[in-house]
Amino acid sequence: MEYIPGEIHESFQKIHFLEVNHDFVWTNCDKRYSEFIDSSDWDDHTKPIELNPDDILCIRFFKYSQTSYAYCYLEKIIRDDVEIEFFTETLISREFLEANSKITGVFTDITTVMERDKKINQIINQ
Repeated sequence: MEYIPGEIHESFQKIHFLEVNHDFVWTNCDKRYSEFIDSSDWDDHTKPIELNPDDILCIRFFKYSQTSYAYCYLEKIIRDDVEIEFFTETLISREFLEANSKITGVFTDITTVMERDKKINQIINQ
C-alpha cells in the first residue's frame, strides 16, 4: 500500500523510529483506513502483529482528512537486525503512541539515535 500523507505537516511524513519495550499487539490494515465503513471492516481487514521487546518500528504518520487524528503507516519492523517490510496503514493513532510512550513506557522514540547512527555509518563508509 503506497504511503499517502494526507493533511499532515512535513515533519510527521519522515520516518520515525520507535523501540518496543514490552510485549504488544499492533494492528495493521489490509485496506485504507479511510475506506473502513462498518464494524465488519475492522474484523475482515485488520491483522494483528505480535511485537516483542527490542523490536524497532519504522513508521510515518498520515491523516485521511483535515479533521482526523494522525495515524501510523508501518513501513517495517526491525527485529534482531532483520527488516520485515509491511507498508500498510494501521489503526494505531499518534496520540495512542504518545500516551503509551509517556504513561506506560511501551514505546520509546529513538528517531534521533537512529538518524545519528545512520550519519555516522555514512561517514565511516565513505
